[in-house]
Amino acid sequence: MTYKNILWDWNGTILNDTPVAFESTNILLARYGYPQITLDFYKDNMETPVVNFYAKIFDLQKHSMDQLDAEWCVLYNELSPKITLHDGAKAFLRTLHDKGFHQAVLSAFQTEIIEDYAKRFGVDLYFHKILGTRNIVAESKTLRGKAYMAENHLNPRETLYIGDTVHDFKTARDLGTDCILFSQGQQSPGLLRTCGVPVCETYAELMAAIG
Repeated sequence: MTYKNILWDWNGTILNDTPVAFESTNILLARYGYPQITLDFYKDNMETPVVNFYAKIFDLQKHSMDQLDAEWCVLYNELSPKITLHDGAKAFLRTLHDKGFHQAVLSAFQTEIIEDYAKRFGVDLYFHKILGTRNIVAESKTLRGKAYMAENHLNPRETLYIGDTVHDFKTARDLGTDCILFSQGQQSPGLLRTCGVPVCETYAELMAAIG
């Protein structure tokens, strides 16, 4: 398939923040007296919505999900100086930009925060648009993606969605686009392979898959 457009997930796919997300989770578990989890457990059990994951590791009858989420976000922000891009991500984004691909970020993360990270790592100019959220009660990635594709006349058959979760695969399916999943993010290769689409471990593999 020849693609002209790439829709990117952000967290875990371009931004290598899974180690910080994992560390924040274990700090929060320790704070409330729960046992620590391994990275393998984290990646095998993470899912969307995240409350389903929290229900596996916290007693949500004892703790408010809103409070846990708020505390986790504080920990994540405190640890955020450790966050980097995935190896090869910046070079790949630049290559696609130079080849004339239309690239946009489609994420459940806050738009302003993604924009800050994109500028920090020098990749902001490679995206036509960053489609994050701007408020707590945000419409779905699918609705935002469909609206953006319609406004910019992006043909689903010429569009590829790249993400790192089963939820990203479902988003791509709902958008009518092809999908490639990246296994160095939030979920394990085993979970991703259940989707039946290509799963890449490195950006070199992503580049080869797109051609």
